Amino acid sequence: MLALLLLQAAAPAAPATPAPWAVQTRPSGKTIATSSSDWSTDNSARLVVRCDTTGEKIVSLQFIPKAGFAAALPRPVSINVDDGGWLGTNWQFPGSGAFISDDVVVTNLAAMIAGGKSIRVRVIDPDNKPVDAVFVGPGPAPIRQVLSACGYEFGKAPARVLAPATRVPADPATAKKAPAPEDE
Repeated sequence: MLALLLLQAAAPAAPATPAPWAVQTRPSGKTIATSSSDWSTDNSARLVVRCDTTGEKIVSLQFIPKAGFAAALPRPVSINVDDGGWLGTNWQFPGSGAFISDDVVVTNLAAMIAGGKSIRVRVIDPDNKPVDAVFVGPGPAPIRQVLSACGYEFGKAPARVLAPATRVPADPATAKKAPAPEDE
């Protein structure tokens, strides 16, 4: 689903380009997308902070170069805010761009981006070539608004409810029969 949403975000911009880091909310069927983005200083790529709400609320960071990327397995992406050192992790490459939606990584990077004046992004593309872009920082207001749309608290990763664990006996031949749910 996020791959589809990333592709939608990569669609050509409408004639009127929004102001840098302006927050936009767009309903699309059962999904509501709230995002804030800006073009790099050389106008070669967009950096996006996006909240998608369906049955689940997910915040993602997206890097979408004008030239696009081929679909690939996860690849390295690094971010440097105000020359404070590079932080990198693998992002998803569904085609067109790259994204990450891991709650902890997104929470930390969003807070860094919100406080930065200069954000440098380096992506190792599917051809193993570096793609670099520099963005002017957004300030905290638009980032907080996007995170809030998904119920995220700025600077704090959301707690996710995990599905109940299924009990599996260590050795099925010697294990006692697990009680049926109604016996518990």
